[in-house]
Amino acid sequence: MNILYGICGEGRGHASRSRILIHYLRQHGHEVRIIAGGKAYTILSKDFDSVLQIESPKVFYKGNQVRIIFTLLHTLFQTISRTPVSFLKIRHLLKKLQPDLLITDAEPIGYFAARLSKIKRISIDNPSALLYRRCPKKIRDYPAWLFLFFALKLSLFGADKHIIYDFFDEQINDPRVLFIKPLIQFGIRRQQSTSGKHIFVYQTSPSFTVLFNSLRRFNETFIIYGFNKERTDGNLIYKRFNEDEFYHDISAAKAVIVNGGFTVISEALYLKKPIFSVPIRHQFEQLFNAQCIERMGVGISQRTFSEEDLGDFLSRLDIFSENLQKYDAGDQDNILARIEQEIQIVLNEKK
Repeated sequence: MNILYGICGEGRGHASRSRILIHYLRQHGHEVRIIAGGKAYTILSKDFDSVLQIESPKVFYKGNQVRIIFTLLHTLFQTISRTPVSFLKIRHLLKKLQPDLLITDAEPIGYFAARLSKIKRISIDNPSALLYRRCPKKIRDYPAWLFLFFALKLSLFGADKHIIYDFFDEQINDPRVLFIKPLIQFGIRRQQSTSGKHIFVYQTSPSFTVLFNSLRRFNETFIIYGFNKERTDGNLIYKRFNEDEFYHDISAAKAVIVNGGFTVISEALYLKKPIFSVPIRHQFEQLFNAQCIERMGVGISQRTFSEEDLGDFLSRLDIFSENLQKYDAGDQDNILARIEQEIQIVLNEKK
């Protein structure tokens, strides 16, 4: 197969899991060309040749919440001034490559270009779960939910197949939708999970300083990623991102503290680590992921951080660890083979 693969550049998760699938498809004889922006371009251009750089949505934060108005204005400016250039670059690439299929991991520009060219399209991501899974909401959650819901609906309208990474095994009665367990980095899979003495912290909101002020008051060691710095501040050990160290530190932790990002939660579940989640406000996907943690009984989710909640979490690690033994991360080789099978089924269907 000749495949064009579009990847969203916000965060590291889209690139991390897409890299796994792209390596697999290439190893099985398929041609895969990548289009990506933001952090995804930075990550994937180190592993693969000829990655086409395009614009990608960017989310801005203050404290532990999304700056909604600023993000919307930036997205509007980007759409008007820069997206047309990326669209034309992709259209030129489509004419040159004549791909059999486009795969998108939450990347909308390539999706629209492929749709205009009448190329078959498969969405492989995790945010699409919000379109099909029940999402308990409070009144204050509706603006963020509506924004994400309609963004997903519009950007993936008419997809031939939705393959959705999800923590649960339940399927729905829709032949176009398949739920599968998350893909896990090989670096995580080769780790021996142990319960060490430190707590692993991964934060994507650098201005969430109240958390770190509080962590200093606990008689625990915290290894912290997400701030691109190397220093020790009492019981807080900050580290720059390095894949080998990152994988080792999360696998040797006795628990993890995260926002609500899907990829790190997936890795924590795979390694059977209790999870304390404080999802970023106005980021409904993270709230949904945090709800899944509570539903499985493998950790605690709180909308705002408090030392009392973290203390409660640490006192219940044995309970969460017991519940984690029930979580089935799935066989990674079977998951990849199933994705390839579904791709082939879509290609064999008549337009």
